[in-house]
This record gives sequence, structure tokens and C-alpha cells, in this order.
Amino acid sequence: MKQLARKTIKSLWVAAGLLFAAIGVIGLITPLMPGLVFFLIATFCFAKGSRKFLRLLISNPHIGPQILDFKRGKGMTRGTKISALTVLWIGVIVSAFFLVKKVWVSYVILATGIAVSAIILSRKTKK
Repeated sequence: MKQLARKTIKSLWVAAGLLFAAIGVIGLITPLMPGLVFFLIATFCFAKGSRKFLRLLISNPHIGPQILDFKRGKGMTRGTKISALTVLWIGVIVSAFFLVKKVWVSYVILATGIAVSAIILSRKTKK
């Protein structure tokens, strides 16, 4: 019974990882949606569910180096920071001021934008 429960939990982690990886791919294509965040979440899920999928994601030549740099604390390039902040704040401003009708939701969106900006700016800037 415990074996079945363990396999079920691992399968759920893999399913979540696949979902977040798919959203990450969409994020790479969509201009206002950052993909790296979803790939980082997928990495976490795969670490819990499947080393095989984790290796596949990390060995991807397009996204793997960014994931590894983030996890190792090596930082982000200046261009990546500028892109991330620009896309973030376009999305925050459009959402908070034009799409949302409840003022408190706008405040939550703005607070989230500030928090994510702080995280991005706190990372080292690589050359």
C-alpha cells in the first residue's frame, strides 16, 4: 500500500512538472509571460517526482543554463534583468490599472510586482 501511495505522489509531481514546463514553453513564446519562473517550478516538481525529467529539463540547451545559473546563485545578465522587469511592469500596469475593477486586487498586483522586482534586482548581475 505504501508503495502505491509513493508511486501516486511521484506521478502527481511529474504531472505538475509537465504542466509547469508546458506553461514555461508558452511563456517563451508569449511576450508578456516569463517562462523561466515556470521552468524553475517544473524543476522543483521533477526533483520530487522524476530524476529523468529533471535531467531532460536541465540538459536542454535553451533553458538548462538559465535554470542552473539561477540555482547556483550565479545571477542574471543585465539584458535578462531589463527584459524581465520590462515585461513584468507592462503586465502589472495593464492588469492593475486597466483590467481589474477591484481596488484591493490592484494593490495585490502592485505589491506582487514590487516583490518580484526586488527578487530580480537582488540577484547578481553577470557579465
